[in-house]
Amino acid sequence: MATKAWIENEYVFVTTDVSVAPSDAIDVPDGITPQDLVIDNGVLRLKTEQEKLQDLKQRKLQELKQYVANLLSRTDWVIIKLQSLRDEGWSDTEIQAEMQKYAGVLAQRKAIREWNLQMEQAIQNAQSIEELEGVKIEFTG
Repeated sequence: MATKAWIENEYVFVTTDVSVAPSDAIDVPDGITPQDLVIDNGVLRLKTEQEKLQDLKQRKLQELKQYVANLLSRTDWVIIKLQSLRDEGWSDTEIQAEMQKYAGVLAQRKAIREWNLQMEQAIQNAQSIEELEGVKIEFTG
């Protein structure tokens, strides 16, 4: 089965149906997706392993960001409440007393943020696609 790729309106297209490919489409290996290709000075070419790794890192970082936002959103109400107390003119002593009530929640949020920084570093430090795939986004703290 032949696979063709081409550039149209600054987008990369790939098809196995050669009847829809324009005459200037290039042959690419089977199984290639548009994400595996890059436009380099107007010429379509396969991404290098390093380019693929960088793309995957960006996707993994985005996945981490969404995961952490979801974890933190569950307890955002505590932060909003404490901020509203300050806005309402509560004293520092009163606010500290309220913070003690939520010490466990605040500690958990801090642990999530610290874990997030460690995960970001692990993603950035990955030297191969296999190593990056080994970085699992799952907070267990």
